[in-house]
Amino acid sequence: MQRPFWKAKSELFFNELINDFKLIINAASSIGINILVIPLVDNGSINSEKEFKILKSTLLSFSEILNQRQIKIAFESDYSPSILKNFISHFEKDLFGINYDSGNSASLGFDPDEEFQEYGERIINVHIKDRKLFGSTIRLGEGDTNFPKVFGNIKKINYEGNFILQTARSKTNKHTEELEINLAFVKDNISKI
Repeated sequence: MQRPFWKAKSELFFNELINDFKLIINAASSIGINILVIPLVDNGSINSEKEFKILKSTLLSFSEILNQRQIKIAFESDYSPSILKNFISHFEKDLFGINYDSGNSASLGFDPDEEFQEYGERIINVHIKDRKLFGSTIRLGEGDTNFPKVFGNIKKINYEGNFILQTARSKTNKHTEELEINLAFVKDNISKI
């Protein structure tokens, strides 16, 4: 996210970033990681047709190595639901999908029902997070994420992948306790669907 290859200012820098990406794919494969998340948020946001074309052509050129290494790419995006649906349609379903981040969606004011209707079948990874509208990450249940809708929609698409807790850190340095509180929140909400 800090050095996206689709924003490289020179061919030399682009090639350096592409070589790093190849190393990441090989390293991930060697330790059993099968999904790499590419964040198209913050500094990594796509801001032009040129950036999109660079991202698309470069990643599609990696199809063979992704297949060989049995790795999929999941895009985490700040696109609206309809734009994200259009974006992901440019990439093969077998190798590319969407990383759904519940907190980022809430902070942007997106409706989970619309999101899952537009691109739910392409979700291959889930980040569980809570944020206020236009705010930062906070403890699960204290923000604007509509968890009943999120978990209800996850169930509707028969999602069987990872749930990665990207929760706020403890304000009192009791991180294990904070994780336990958030894990209990997730278990409680999942049991209600």
